[in-house]
Amino acid sequence: MFRDFLQDSFFYTKRYYGYIFGLIVISALIVFLSFVILLILGILLAMFMGVDVSTVSLLKEEDIFPFLSNKLIFFIILMVILSLVWIFLVVTFIQYPLIKTFIEISRDKEVVKRPFSIYFEKMKEKNILMALKMFGLGLLLMLIVAPVLIVGIVCVARAPDIIDVLARFVVFAIGIAGFVLAIYLLLRLMFANSALIDKNLGILESIRESLKLTKGKMGFVIATALYSIIASMIFQIPLYIVGILDKTGSFHESFLFIILSLAAAILYFIAFPYFVIIQYLPYNMLNDVINKESNVESQEDNSNDFVVG
Repeated sequence: MFRDFLQDSFFYTKRYYGYIFGLIVISALIVFLSFVILLILGILLAMFMGVDVSTVSLLKEEDIFPFLSNKLIFFIILMVILSLVWIFLVVTFIQYPLIKTFIEISRDKEVVKRPFSIYFEKMKEKNILMALKMFGLGLLLMLIVAPVLIVGIVCVARAPDIIDVLARFVVFAIGIAGFVLAIYLLLRLMFANSALIDKNLGILESIRESLKLTKGKMGFVIATALYSIIASMIFQIPLYIVGILDKTGSFHESFLFIILSLAAAILYFIAFPYFVIIQYLPYNMLNDVINKESNVESQEDNSNDFVVG
């Protein structure tokens, strides 16, 4: 199954390489323009309220209370609310269509999809409810995984400070178990968002769907997750090298440093469509396996009914 994953990942990347680039560029431009509009709205709101926008820069200072006024505080509150609403709209009109398109183009090898048509059709849906469910699912997943991970981190961090050897071992073991359980939960629930978007499920139904997809398939899930991480790290090696050179500070004005920076960024950007495919392809492959197993079971049930009849 993992071999099929590798073959299909290159197949879909080759077929939709340019389309994925185009979708990413279009989405990035729309996001950029949306936040430019948000900035303009903020400036107009400040002018309407009579707030001196230059005083906002004073928020970085430690002693800002003498500069705060009721108008400025109210302006900040309104901008926070407006920013949250704006982010919600970005998820509704940009992120949801983009993810839905990536899911669609990484399934059905026999069918050639039209990515731009899918993207703009989903954008026209104005699916506010879907965005709400995406936010709700993200919050629920955080509430499930975060406590376990925090317990693991705290136990591992505090274990060396415990004097009693047995207690130290127990606390450290609990911390390691917390890490392992958190990773396990992440792997079991990693397809919940894709299932929610693809099948328009509820929040709890999408979690159950992810558990169903990964049941008995953890070897494949772990293999694809590790492959994605390793592939991403390999293409980020030039970025790490540039980061190390940047910390030294001795190559900033060097032409070689500029060339290396551009080459590292371009190399990762070139590989980005492949990372998109390997992110959503496992979900579609697991769906195909589940559907085939369901069809086999239904055929067996029908044959048994026929024999009994």
